[in-house]
Amino acid sequence: MEVFLCPSCHLPLWEPVTVSCGHSFCRRCLGEDLPSKCLVCADELVCLGSKTVSCNFLLCDLLEKCLDKDTRLARLKIDLEDLLRSGNYTGALRILKKGLGLAPDDLELRVCRSEVYVALQRYPEALKDLEVLCIQEPEECEIFFRKGKILLEMGCKSEALQQFQHCLTLNSNFHAAQCETEKVLTTDDFPLLDTVLELKRDVSQNLKESNSGKDPTLLMPSEGESLQDLKQSKEVWHEGTICDENLTSHTLPEWLQKKSNSIVFAKKEETEKGAVAETTGAESMQDIRSLLSTSDLECSLCIRMFFEPVTIPCGHTFCKECVERCLDHRPNCPLCKQSLREYLKAGKYRTTVVLEELMLTIFPSQLADRKQIHQTEMAELSNLTKNIPIFVCTLTFPGIVCSLHVFEPRYRLMIRRCQETGTKMFGMCMFENGKSFADYGCMLEIQKIDFLPDGRSFVNTTGKRRFRVLRRGHKDGYNTADIEYLEDEKVEGEELAELQKLHDCTYQLTQKFYENGYMTFRHSLMHYGPLPEKEEDIQASPDGPSWCWWLILTLPLDVNRKLAILSDTSLKSRLTQLKNILNVILESSEFSS
Repeated sequence: MEVFLCPSCHLPLWEPVTVSCGHSFCRRCLGEDLPSKCLVCADELVCLGSKTVSCNFLLCDLLEKCLDKDTRLARLKIDLEDLLRSGNYTGALRILKKGLGLAPDDLELRVCRSEVYVALQRYPEALKDLEVLCIQEPEECEIFFRKGKILLEMGCKSEALQQFQHCLTLNSNFHAAQCETEKVLTTDDFPLLDTVLELKRDVSQNLKESNSGKDPTLLMPSEGESLQDLKQSKEVWHEGTICDENLTSHTLPEWLQKKSNSIVFAKKEETEKGAVAETTGAESMQDIRSLLSTSDLECSLCIRMFFEPVTIPCGHTFCKECVERCLDHRPNCPLCKQSLREYLKAGKYRTTVVLEELMLTIFPSQLADRKQIHQTEMAELSNLTKNIPIFVCTLTFPGIVCSLHVFEPRYRLMIRRCQETGTKMFGMCMFENGKSFADYGCMLEIQKIDFLPDGRSFVNTTGKRRFRVLRRGHKDGYNTADIEYLEDEKVEGEELAELQKLHDCTYQLTQKFYENGYMTFRHSLMHYGPLPEKEEDIQASPDGPSWCWWLILTLPLDVNRKLAILSDTSLKSRLTQLKNILNVILESSEFSS
């Protein structure tokens, strides 16, 4: 399927890494250092909270389920070819271990790994692989020859000589083994025991018989001849034989090429690689659907199908909302516990594109149902009369600015939901013993949020409408309530005229309080700003004139008295109380002085 193809190499994803923008690439396509920009969307890429990129664990599992063994091996061997060509033996060894995990009996991979071990000078491991090959292919003298070469590198000349002799037992015309045998026997430090001398005579006899009838100058040199002279014998050092050079610099022997249909060491052009990708992606949609179930695309936190799947820097994947809720409590991955402080600080939770496309392609109806569930939940949270979130803190009033420092996980979740639903509103009530929170409060509307790197935030809000609590509840740790909004009683005619007169008189007293009481109530007046302007229609708002609430907030009254005024739906009663309080304050000797 095309959904599993890497956007860079256009081959099936191998060791997929999901970068910060949400796109996924093969690990090797990204390189050792993360590129500055995404190859698809050109978004700036950052490595958050980790020095190295981590593979997407979920994608690795899905690829293992959806791609057959031959496809995965073909993809693996393409990477292996490039790594060997560039001399990256450490990377090649990692690929080979995975390949042999998929196909333990693959002779080609086993030989290749032994050669990579040699290149890394890890001779004991190379010998182990060759011993397995000797059991699998006991008639192939090339394997025993390679084993002998490695033993020579380790300084085990006697053991190496035995391997070369076994090669000659299998094939008396194996000139490379004859050459190496003579080379070992002619070294000055080699102990010439009786058994070795006999072996030497056997080898010499084999050489003479195999070279009988040929040019005398091409015959095997005697003991006194130098190794350089030996190498100049074209019959001994025939084309294609691996002898003194590094094993990894040669292609696989012909006997192995005939047994394998692999593409690993064959030279492939980009067009051929494209053909491999086309073959790999040829599985039908029905085949992929039969291999996967919705449980394969299930968030381990909410145990539901992913909604807006996000892959965090450590490589684990969760729903976006689940990630945010976890980070509300602790800046660590809920599975591997890796620190996500840098990720939290960035605050960019991008969905994993390939997973979104996969769910849309394979499970469209299930994804639609999952989205419907989310929309239903958002609709419930958007209701501003039932189960509204309640921030239990202090008294707030209509039209008055209220700044909050949000740090508790439950309120971080609550504020985020208010943003996501689009209402940007929640209720504020003061604490009251025996009830969790008071019976009356005020709705607040979020104006601005400043997020801090550790997940805390400063939230600027403005008071909107008063309400009375009908029923209390809880949701995900925070309080909720069913409410009804309060509205001042309307009056007309003479009552309105009297109300207007009372309003104007109280406002004048408030102006005097504001102008002359600056020093006494400096802190309150500076904190809540200047006195609001008088409004023309005193009954225009269901909560009455806003300057009344400003005055209530600044007056040095007991909080329970303020709560009683907040719950009063009679503007006349409220103005009368304020007028009496102002008269007492203005008449006090301390204030008048």
